Amino acid sequence: MSTPGPALLERRVLVLVGGYGAGKTQLAISLALKWARADKRVALVDLDLINPYFRVREIAETLEAEGVEVIRPEGDLAFAENPSLPPQIDGALRDSTRRVVIDAGGNETGATIVGRYHTLLEAEDIAVLQVVNVFRPFSSTIAEIESLRRDMERKSHLKVQGWINNSNLLDWTTLDDWQAAAQLMKTLVVQSKIPLETCGVNPKWAKKVGLPWEADWIPVERYLNLGWKNSVKGYQA
Repeated sequence: MSTPGPALLERRVLVLVGGYGAGKTQLAISLALKWARADKRVALVDLDLINPYFRVREIAETLEAEGVEVIRPEGDLAFAENPSLPPQIDGALRDSTRRVVIDAGGNETGATIVGRYHTLLEAEDIAVLQVVNVFRPFSSTIAEIESLRRDMERKSHLKVQGWINNSNLLDWTTLDDWQAAAQLMKTLVVQSKIPLETCGVNPKWAKKVGLPWEADWIPVERYLNLGWKNSVKGYQA
């Protein structure tokens, strides 16, 4: 995939890949809402057909009320071994007037589904970004993160162009945790020669621990029910 064109986060289509539990869905929702609130036409494609707990479709009506078109597989075939994917995905990727965020499933399994569209996704207005949470299993070392990247690239037939640091331990994250993750990501950038594009950070948490806010960070709210916690209604941090 070629690298010229606008900065990665400003490209028309963003494909978020990463390990299980990295936080791709929360980031995808945040990015789609940011564009919608800037009066952009936005489609959010839910390709997370693996994780039954954190899926965009759970709050589709709320997002659509904000102007985000949610495209997701419907019915029992959405969870088949060879899932049936809606034709609206192809249309959104071809529509140059529409911004698109793709929330891929975790690990190489999700990358395989994204790979169905690799021909359309090999364009200069598209960016593939790997979301990293160093506190999740199999993502705690540079070797593990890089191994996952190579597996996903092989399955998707696409190259990861940038990292998103979304490292957190939910409400238990400390400032020391964040700083340790940031240092690991700096080393990862040097070794992989892939840039760090941004960080996903809960703004209320940052204020609580005294972490100065960076203008290019993505403010990540808690949009989905965490399963083991109380249901989330509307948008809560």
